[in-house]
Amino acid sequence: MNLIGKKIKIRNFDENDLGQFLELVQDKNNHKLAGLEYTNDIEFGRDLLDMYRRRDGSYTVALQDNNKMIGIIELNKRGESTELLLTREIGFVIDKKFRNQGYAKEAVQLMLEYGFNDLQLTEVWASTEKDNLAPQKLLERLEFKYIYEADQTLPYTGQHNLVKYYLLKK
Repeated sequence: MNLIGKKIKIRNFDENDLGQFLELVQDKNNHKLAGLEYTNDIEFGRDLLDMYRRRDGSYTVALQDNNKMIGIIELNKRGESTELLLTREIGFVIDKKFRNQGYAKEAVQLMLEYGFNDLQLTEVWASTEKDNLAPQKLLERLEFKYIYEADQTLPYTGQHNLVKYYLLKK
Protein backbone atom coordinates (compact mmCIF):
# COMPACT_ATOMS: atom_id res chain seq x y z
CA MET A 1 0.00 0.00 0.00
CA ASN A 2 1.27 3.43 -0.84
CA LEU A 3 -1.32 6.21 -0.83
CA ILE A 4 0.17 9.68 -1.07
CA GLY A 5 -1.51 12.79 0.30
CA LYS A 6 -0.41 16.37 0.82
CA LYS A 7 1.02 15.97 4.33
CA ILE A 8 0.86 12.24 4.93
CA LYS A 9 1.10 8.90 3.25
CA ILE A 10 -0.47 5.59 4.04
CA ARG A 11 1.95 2.70 3.74
CA ASN A 12 2.65 -0.77 5.01
CA PHE A 13 4.23 -1.21 8.44
CA ASP A 14 7.96 -1.87 8.60
CA GLU A 15 10.47 -2.73 11.31
CA ASN A 16 11.57 0.91 11.62
CA ASP A 17 8.11 1.76 13.01
CA LEU A 18 8.72 -0.02 16.32
CA GLY A 19 9.56 3.09 18.38
CA GLN A 20 6.53 5.06 17.22
CA PHE A 21 4.32 1.98 17.43
CA LEU A 22 5.36 1.45 21.06
CA GLU A 23 4.43 5.07 21.84
CA LEU A 24 0.93 4.41 20.49
CA VAL A 25 0.36 1.14 22.40
CA GLN A 26 1.87 2.51 25.62
CA ASP A 27 -0.71 5.32 25.74
CA LYS A 28 -3.67 4.15 27.85
CA ASN A 29 -5.83 6.87 26.31
CA ASN A 30 -5.43 5.26 22.86
CA HIS A 31 -6.73 2.03 24.36
CA LYS A 32 -9.62 3.75 26.10
CA LEU A 33 -10.74 5.92 23.19
CA ALA A 34 -9.75 3.93 20.10
CA GLY A 35 -9.60 0.34 21.31
CA LEU A 36 -5.92 0.04 20.44
CA GLU A 37 -4.11 -2.68 22.33
CA TYR A 38 -2.28 -1.43 25.44
CA THR A 39 1.04 -2.71 26.74
CA ASN A 40 4.23 -1.52 28.42
CA ASP A 41 5.96 -4.80 27.56
CA ILE A 42 8.39 -4.09 24.70
CA GLU A 43 8.51 -7.72 23.54
CA PHE A 44 4.73 -7.94 23.45
CA GLY A 45 4.78 -4.60 21.60
CA ARG A 46 7.08 -6.19 18.99
CA ASP A 47 4.62 -9.06 18.66
CA LEU A 48 1.74 -6.59 18.21
CA LEU A 49 3.65 -4.73 15.51
CA ASP A 50 4.31 -8.03 13.75
CA MET A 51 0.60 -8.83 13.96
CA TYR A 52 -0.26 -5.46 12.39
CA ARG A 53 2.36 -6.01 9.68
CA ARG A 54 0.66 -9.28 8.73
CA ARG A 55 -2.94 -8.08 9.09
CA ASP A 56 -4.66 -7.42 5.80
CA GLY A 57 -6.14 -3.92 5.78
CA SER A 58 -3.89 -2.36 8.47
CA TYR A 59 -1.50 0.44 7.55
CA THR A 60 0.76 3.11 8.92
CA VAL A 61 -0.09 6.79 8.68
CA ALA A 62 3.29 8.45 8.08
CA LEU A 63 4.48 11.99 7.53
CA GLN A 64 5.12 12.72 3.88
CA ASP A 65 8.42 14.54 4.38
CA ASN A 66 10.29 12.09 6.62
CA ASN A 67 8.25 8.83 6.51
CA LYS A 68 7.81 8.92 10.31
CA MET A 69 4.89 6.85 11.57
CA ILE A 70 2.29 8.99 13.36
CA GLY A 71 -0.66 6.63 13.47
CA ILE A 72 -2.53 3.57 12.31
CA ILE A 73 -5.43 3.29 9.90
CA GLU A 74 -7.39 0.17 9.05
CA LEU A 75 -9.95 -0.78 6.45
CA ASN A 76 -11.25 -4.10 7.75
CA LYS A 77 -13.59 -6.62 6.20
CA ARG A 78 -16.92 -6.92 7.98
CA GLY A 79 -17.50 -10.54 6.98
CA GLU A 80 -17.31 -12.97 4.11
CA SER A 81 -21.01 -13.25 3.29
CA THR A 82 -22.10 -11.89 -0.09
CA GLU A 83 -23.90 -8.86 1.34
CA LEU A 84 -20.78 -7.77 3.27
CA LEU A 85 -18.10 -8.25 0.59
CA LEU A 86 -18.34 -4.65 -0.66
CA THR A 87 -18.37 -3.10 2.81
CA ARG A 88 -15.56 -2.31 5.21
CA GLU A 89 -15.08 -0.75 8.63
CA ILE A 90 -12.55 2.04 8.96
CA GLY A 91 -10.61 2.65 12.15
CA PHE A 92 -7.80 5.03 12.96
CA VAL A 93 -5.64 6.41 15.74
CA ILE A 94 -3.15 9.27 15.54
CA ASP A 95 -0.38 9.84 18.09
CA LYS A 96 -1.41 12.57 20.55
CA LYS A 97 1.53 14.78 19.47
CA PHE A 98 0.10 14.92 15.95
CA ARG A 99 -3.61 15.41 16.64
CA ASN A 100 -5.61 18.45 15.56
CA GLN A 101 -3.35 19.07 12.57
CA GLY A 102 -5.52 17.54 9.85
CA TYR A 103 -3.63 14.24 9.60
CA ALA A 104 -6.56 12.02 10.59
CA LYS A 105 -8.87 13.77 8.14
CA GLU A 106 -6.39 13.39 5.29
CA ALA A 107 -5.75 9.73 6.16
CA VAL A 108 -9.46 8.87 6.28
CA GLN A 109 -10.09 10.71 3.00
CA LEU A 110 -7.27 8.78 1.30
CA MET A 111 -8.62 5.47 2.55
CA LEU A 112 -12.18 6.34 1.50
CA GLU A 113 -10.99 7.24 -2.01
CA TYR A 114 -9.06 3.98 -2.19
CA GLY A 115 -12.00 1.98 -0.86
CA PHE A 116 -14.67 3.45 -3.10
CA ASN A 117 -12.55 3.84 -6.25
CA ASP A 118 -10.11 0.92 -6.18
CA LEU A 119 -11.98 -1.67 -4.11
CA GLN A 120 -15.38 -0.62 -5.48
CA LEU A 121 -16.90 -0.58 -1.97
CA THR A 122 -20.52 0.44 -1.58
CA GLU A 123 -20.34 1.46 2.07
CA VAL A 124 -17.87 2.12 4.86
CA TRP A 125 -18.75 1.87 8.54
CA ALA A 126 -16.97 3.47 11.48
CA SER A 127 -17.43 3.11 15.21
CA THR A 128 -16.31 5.34 18.04
CA GLU A 129 -16.50 5.20 21.78
CA LYS A 130 -19.58 7.15 22.85
CA ASP A 131 -17.52 9.82 24.63
CA ASN A 132 -14.83 10.16 21.94
CA LEU A 133 -16.16 13.32 20.31
CA ALA A 134 -13.19 14.23 18.07
CA PRO A 135 -13.55 11.30 15.63
CA GLN A 136 -17.34 11.66 15.69
CA LYS A 137 -17.04 15.26 14.52
CA LEU A 138 -14.49 14.23 11.88
CA LEU A 139 -16.74 11.47 10.56
CA GLU A 140 -19.69 13.85 10.35
CA ARG A 141 -17.57 16.43 8.47
CA LEU A 142 -16.72 13.65 6.01
CA GLU A 143 -20.47 13.03 5.53
CA PHE A 144 -20.76 9.83 7.55
CA LYS A 145 -24.24 9.51 9.06
CA TYR A 146 -24.84 8.46 12.65
CA ILE A 147 -26.85 5.21 12.56
CA TYR A 148 -27.08 3.74 16.07
CA GLU A 149 -25.47 3.16 19.45
CA ALA A 150 -24.68 -0.27 20.88
CA ASP A 151 -23.49 -1.62 24.20
CA GLN A 152 -20.58 -3.95 23.56
CA THR A 153 -20.47 -5.57 26.98
CA LEU A 154 -17.46 -7.79 27.46
CA PRO A 155 -18.55 -11.27 28.59
CA TYR A 156 -17.87 -12.18 32.22
CA THR A 157 -16.33 -8.79 33.02
CA GLY A 158 -19.39 -6.62 33.52
CA GLN A 159 -17.62 -3.87 31.58
CA HIS A 160 -19.94 -1.84 29.42
CA ASN A 161 -18.65 -0.20 26.30
CA LEU A 162 -21.05 2.17 24.55
CA VAL A 163 -20.17 2.58 20.89
CA LYS A 164 -21.66 4.84 18.22
CA TYR A 165 -21.80 3.55 14.63
CA TYR A 166 -21.57 5.74 11.53
CA LEU A 167 -22.11 4.86 7.87
CA LEU A 168 -20.95 6.37 4.60
CA LYS A 169 -22.47 5.07 1.38
CA LYS A 170 -21.07 5.60 -2.09
